[in-house]
Amino acid sequence: MKTRPIINFALFVLILSASCSKEDSDRTYVTQLQIEPTIEYIAPHPPARPDLPKDIPALRVRENNDQEYYLGLHEIDGFIFEEGYRYNIEVQITILANPPIDGNPKTYKFLDIISKE
Repeated sequence: MKTRPIINFALFVLILSASCSKEDSDRTYVTQLQIEPTIEYIAPHPPARPDLPKDIPALRVRENNDQEYYLGLHEIDGFIFEEGYRYNIEVQITILANPPIDGNPKTYKFLDIISKE
């Protein structure tokens, strides 16, 4: 009869470990971003405190001709943007397994300029 508590405990540990198997590592991939030639000013999300600027400079980007979105002006690590040029760049995007609560769940690392027009 002493084996029943051991079996129950082993079953509990097995179920607990299976339920915690959520992805615990960052995922990384390389892609191309198309960047529009002008800096746009957008409202921060969540809204800024009253003592902070109301609008932040951002780049309008499109990933592989997909959905358009905005990135902070300095959000692509290693990339220096010159206004007036349309860029097509290669970046490494890392999707964070444990992103900060108030930050972007992705990081962007500049790899190469494919075109600058």
